[in-house]
Amino acid sequence: MSKVLYDKQAWRKLAVRRDRRHEPLVQKLCSGADGSSGIFTFNKDLMVFAAMVGYKLQKRTPLSPENIQIVLETYASDQKDAYIYLLGLVTQKEASILKDENLTKAIKIFEEYCNSGLDEIKLWLDENPSDPSGVLTLNEKIYEQVKKNRLNESKEINPEEIELEF
Repeated sequence: MSKVLYDKQAWRKLAVRRDRRHEPLVQKLCSGADGSSGIFTFNKDLMVFAAMVGYKLQKRTPLSPENIQIVLETYASDQKDAYIYLLGLVTQKEASILKDENLTKAIKIFEEYCNSGLDEIKLWLDENPSDPSGVLTLNEKIYEQVKKNRLNESKEINPEEIELEF
């Protein structure tokens, strides 16, 4: 019986990785253990934001073998794992991506979008060296996206146009 219980909980320990080359960016934008403040309280918050940037760009970049991992349970502690499942679902367009045996595929999709998003965020910050914290740059990029979204608000999404295979 403990084998069944273990298997049902195994998803919690799945690794969600990020490329180690992004560590200076992560340290710059996230609050430090030493009490230093950053734009993002937790690394996982930046990872979710970066994955959304990557998704917006429709760009996925595979990770290098040099990576850092956070267990999926960390994302699940405040329901941020939902972004991992959502990206897997909208990318694969198959509900089976949410099955336990396919979660590693959903995680890989998230990781690759995140990797692309971190690349893009780094470019944004590199283009604006007069903003050492990155706050103004990210605010500007978010505001630009909000303006674009408002221009496109008149276009309604027809649920019948979304294709999912069950």
